[in-house]
Amino acid sequence: MESMACSEPDSPQDAVELISMAIEMASCEKTMRAAIAQVVAPFNLSENAFFILVLCHQNLRKSLSQSKLAKMVGLSPAQLSYLVEQLRQEGWIHPQRDPNDRRRQYWTLTDDGMVRLEQIMPHFRDAWQFDQLPVDPQTLVAGLRKLVAILGASLNCRPVASQPVSLSKPHAA
Repeated sequence: MESMACSEPDSPQDAVELISMAIEMASCEKTMRAAIAQVVAPFNLSENAFFILVLCHQNLRKSLSQSKLAKMVGLSPAQLSYLVEQLRQEGWIHPQRDPNDRRRQYWTLTDDGMVRLEQIMPHFRDAWQFDQLPVDPQTLVAGLRKLVAILGASLNCRPVASQPVSLSKPHAA
């Protein structure tokens, strides 16, 4: 059986390669976050605030709980509370309380938030050289999602993955 067909590495070298990949991915994440921060900074947004807007956009039909947003963005609940309050004050996201549990809050993107995203997204095309990637971004992300799912299943943990980003005029809830 080939290495990738099973959930356990066939050799210690396979494990070393996966660990090396994890290190490279961590470095890649830092670089990508810095590049995202550079694009969104002129819009007075941090990369984490931008991520919240994108995640709320991806989930227009189903609001995201504050705790789920914190987990997806990789922030503590206190850090997320600060960011969502800033975004709420700007009018870009809207809170909704859970009718069954008033302590639980859900967030949705507003029309103004959608306009803000539509203003920002073209700047990524201008700043990033997508034509120099060895593979198209969708294929790369799909491969990474599959890898995370395989590794998560083998370790009995659930990955915190999101859906593909698209700003086409979606379904208003």
